[in-house]
Amino acid sequence: MDHVATIVADIHATKPEALAVIAATLDAPVQGAHTAHAFVALPHGGRVEVEIPKFGEAPPLAIDIHDPRGAAQARAAAQSLLDLLADATAWPLHHLHD
Repeated sequence: MDHVATIVADIHATKPEALAVIAATLDAPVQGAHTAHAFVALPHGGRVEVEIPKFGEAPPLAIDIHDPRGAAQARAAAQSLLDLLADATAWPLHHLHD
């Protein structure tokens, strides 16, 4: 079972756009780029998925970090990604949820 930690980003972006930025930030490819289950793999066996708002809902965008190693590792991986995205983008990022 994967543990999940979530970064919240108040941006207007499509799932492919957000995943492309995350992939470039992590220097990793988007897996399944043209599918509904696209993600960016993490080196420790986890993955990053993006959940977009449903029709008619306003942002935020949810960036879910899945980690099979445990909740603490998911939070640490999410914090690391949040720090990288804060340096690489102008995205307004919010605290982590899990």
